[in-house]
Amino acid sequence: MPSAGAVCPPLITPVRRHIPGLATNKIDTTTLIEITTETPDCKIYFTSDGTKPSPFQRKIGGREITFKYKAPFTLKAGKRTLKAVAVTRDGIRESDVMTKQFMVEETGQLSHPDSTTDCYSTDDYTSFFDTSDLDTDTTQKSWTSSSTIKNRKKPKKSKSPVRAKSPLRSSLRRSPKEAWASSQTFDNFGAEDGRHSPPQPPVPEGPFNPTNYSGTQINVWGAPPGSWPGMNASNGAVTFGVPVPNNPYPTQTGFLTENMINNCNPENRHVTVGDLRQMMNKRPKAIEEPPKEPPKAIELPPPPKEPELLAVSPGNGDFKGNIQHIYTHMLEFAKNNKDFRLRVAEPKIGRMHEAKFEDEGDGYRITLVMGKPGVPRGSLRKPPKVETKPKKPPTPPPSNGKKKKETPPKSDPYFAMETEDLPVEGTVKPYDKFNAEQDAEVLRGAMKGLGTDEDAITNILAYRSNPQRQEIRVAFKTMYGKDLLEELKSELSGHYLDACKGLMMAPAEFDAYQLRKAIKGLGTDEDVLIEILCTRSNTQIKEIIKTYKTLFNKDLEKDIIGDTSGHLKRLLVSLVQANRSDSKEVDRNKAKQDAKALLDAGEGKWGTDESRFNVILASRSYPQLRATFDEYEKISKKNIVEALKSEMSGDLLRGMLTIVRCVRNKAAHFAYQLQKTMKGLGTDDDTLVRVVVSRCEIDMVQIKEEFQKMTGQTLEQYIADDISGDYRNIILALVVGGPPPNTASKSGKGFVEAIKNKTEEELDEEVRMESEDVQEDPTVKPAENFNAESDAEALRKAMKGFGTDEQAIIDILGYRSNAQRLEIVKTYKTMFGKDLIKDLEGELSGGLKVLCRGLCMSLENFDAMCLNKAIKGLGTDEQVLVEVICTRTNEQIRKFKEAYKTLYGKSLEEDVAGDTSGHFKRLLIALLQANRDESKEFDRNKAKQDAQAIYEAGEKKWGTDESRFNVILVSRSYAQLRATFQEYAKLANKDIEDTLKSEMSGDLLKGMLAIVRCIRGKASHFATELYKSMKGLGTDDDRLCRVIVSRCEVDMVQIKEEFQKQYKQTLAMFLADDISGDYKNLCFALIGESVPKPAKKEKKGWFS
Repeated sequence: MPSAGAVCPPLITPVRRHIPGLATNKIDTTTLIEITTETPDCKIYFTSDGTKPSPFQRKIGGREITFKYKAPFTLKAGKRTLKAVAVTRDGIRESDVMTKQFMVEETGQLSHPDSTTDCYSTDDYTSFFDTSDLDTDTTQKSWTSSSTIKNRKKPKKSKSPVRAKSPLRSSLRRSPKEAWASSQTFDNFGAEDGRHSPPQPPVPEGPFNPTNYSGTQINVWGAPPGSWPGMNASNGAVTFGVPVPNNPYPTQTGFLTENMINNCNPENRHVTVGDLRQMMNKRPKAIEEPPKEPPKAIELPPPPKEPELLAVSPGNGDFKGNIQHIYTHMLEFAKNNKDFRLRVAEPKIGRMHEAKFEDEGDGYRITLVMGKPGVPRGSLRKPPKVETKPKKPPTPPPSNGKKKKETPPKSDPYFAMETEDLPVEGTVKPYDKFNAEQDAEVLRGAMKGLGTDEDAITNILAYRSNPQRQEIRVAFKTMYGKDLLEELKSELSGHYLDACKGLMMAPAEFDAYQLRKAIKGLGTDEDVLIEILCTRSNTQIKEIIKTYKTLFNKDLEKDIIGDTSGHLKRLLVSLVQANRSDSKEVDRNKAKQDAKALLDAGEGKWGTDESRFNVILASRSYPQLRATFDEYEKISKKNIVEALKSEMSGDLLRGMLTIVRCVRNKAAHFAYQLQKTMKGLGTDDDTLVRVVVSRCEIDMVQIKEEFQKMTGQTLEQYIADDISGDYRNIILALVVGGPPPNTASKSGKGFVEAIKNKTEEELDEEVRMESEDVQEDPTVKPAENFNAESDAEALRKAMKGFGTDEQAIIDILGYRSNAQRLEIVKTYKTMFGKDLIKDLEGELSGGLKVLCRGLCMSLENFDAMCLNKAIKGLGTDEQVLVEVICTRTNEQIRKFKEAYKTLYGKSLEEDVAGDTSGHFKRLLIALLQANRDESKEFDRNKAKQDAQAIYEAGEKKWGTDESRFNVILVSRSYAQLRATFQEYAKLANKDIEDTLKSEMSGDLLKGMLAIVRCIRGKASHFATELYKSMKGLGTDDDRLCRVIVSRCEVDMVQIKEEFQKQYKQTLAMFLADDISGDYKNLCFALIGESVPKPAKKEKKGWFS
């Protein structure tokens, strides 16, 4: 049963009845898949390629990955992994991901495992529609009614074998006579001699109402005792295999009763004359009619009984029993409480919208939200309630020494104190699976010992809401006796530390800290004072003043007066009073008067009366100021921004403009501030951190939209181009939002901590899930209407004469599969007598030439060429050897070994042995044998033995036995190695990657890490390779082309997804920044992206 307030995970069900002996995950292409959830008012999203559903980013790389469930659907043939997640309509809560795998076969190929026929068994259909009262984790039934199944359209008939109709289903539609009669032979229940029972006579007409006139047993089957074939009663015993004579006719009564009736009036008895006389002399007796029974009264069903009032509900997964228990006690409460009874009885109530169940320690709180008929949910927005005066806490009831655990609020109340109640959305939201103690433990592990795991810190702080971070801070101090903020200061530095410090402070505390930092010391940072005081609401300013006094024991107003002067001082002091009108009403006459006053104080006179601007801008409400600005434009040739720029300057102008822009559009103002921080040379990091940290939980979604409108680029792109390192990662995480990445659970300290809390059964299931075949998605697919001759002619035309038409070459090579490109190469040589690869090399240059040459080769020839290039000449490119040899399957290794021998007349193994040495050579030679076990089975005991062997060969001894690592990593299957890594983490309390880094170095370390990372996620490994090829100054074109050419027809879609998860940018964004021209265009075509158009940066409206 899900926890309180959580969303029930969806249930993935194939819509067909159960077939004995056939696995439930085996279906055909006509079987409908239905996804349901018990939580009402939810949207269901699913993927069919095994990736996690992403409701808020359904398209990745221009391709729709996550689908919204609308109705039952069918799957294509093959192995399909469905993952589904239920999300509430407001998008705040989502369920756990439900995974189910199906083996889908073509229509007509789905056969019964124990039978040669294509018919269904005659099992009862009703079990398919039963609904259990128990809601457990292991069994859940679909709530879909049988009418849904009946109303579905029947698939069209085909020539392929179809399933026969069930005899049970047909028998249920017969008349009562046919249901009781014996209309078939019982061959399956016959005697051991194999003889069939004789045919039965026809069944008499009329209804079947068995009656027992003689007190004997009623035989509704119409046969004498012993006439059941193979089952003959004799002296109370049952014998098998004894044939019986045929029954003359089937009867409705018992055998003895039938004989008695026949003997009472025999048809073949002779009547004599004496008998006739005797019958005539007898006086006929009046036939007494039996008394008529009075008509039976119509019996009405008894009224439903109210459920019994129990002291304790059944529980133990019986959700219906618990709901019935609540219903009973609500009725009892209504009977005894007149006010409640009258209030509930008066209105007409619609369907239920929401239901929450919360554990409050000493009781359970149930909250229901019922709809009002005719009033859509959410159509009436209520302003948030802000308590200006602290209320006295109620006296807690006496407890037995146990403190009630308080649930942290979803967001800080400070964020609800915005000036206006506008529809805004932040990117950082509360984490559903939040555990303060567990997060505190992860942070402690990230800072303990030598070095710091910045990724672990980012994955905690950037993906928790502010109240959750405050609870982590309290839990950290309780568990370890240290202040988390002070620990972060000692471990981190630079702007990354500034961002982490800001996240660990409460919002009001952060604003107060920024104001104090701007005031103290020599000089004053007026921009900070303007940004905070001119953009916060009355209630927020009051909270800031209070917090400032608590933290620094100083009065904020006095500090501002002491550090500022002139009209800016007057403006800031006016704002600190927090007396701006909060009214939402607009007085049009007053707006005209204020507009006239502003005109007279500025454009209408010599000089400027700044005090008049101060009075109006600091005291009027936002709606009133908008009306005033509109009226000002009607009576003046300028808008209010132009008027301010012509009348004022310096800090006062910036303060006035900030107020005006916030009145017009606060999100656009902060977007403008962010653009200013990164525009030109250098970055204003303090402002960037301040804006991102303070707005990420309020309106960052709207700020990103305004930023893109203003600059033509995304905010993420701007940030990625301007900053770097861990600082960039945490800022991007706050701006992008979404769920935290799960990379911490696959490696490093996060992996070790996760392993400790799981049982062996859970670990085994993890290994099985990771070892399942995942549908890989290429970005380059075979072209339709392919014609090798026309493509060859187009390529010849593009290279003939002066100049080269690179775009024509890209349009062909970038959109054909490898098999089609090889056919083009062959056709080109047949038609023109030239080698296409040599012609391309003669016409192209740089990265474009490298890419086109690789595209015109088979994959095994391409790998062989890369290996030969790495080996020949002076020196050896060990990176290429690692990338190719350590990441390929047994079959791929065998193929490029043969290709190497064919192309260069040498043995690849001998060349590798001659150019490498030591343990690195042994690792490569072992991999070239292509003898890795590729089964999906694993042995937990063997995994423990291998983990012990690795531990003794590395961590436990002085020095390292590299050969033991070599034996295990080269020969074991991927599934076995996943189990081994789990056992090693439990044994050594250290991840295998960390052990390799501490025990090895150089090329051997690169090779071992490549193997481990490919086992954990091949797409993630190649995403890292692409990132390294473009990281820093310059581009490693050879590595970039190697990865793109070798993976574009395998799993490039998954690689792009992993790239975005790890580096917070799309692969296309990285490529666009690092390469250019036709080389970039061909790379974009191969990764399935369109070439971006150059953005036009235009300044608009109020922010010019």
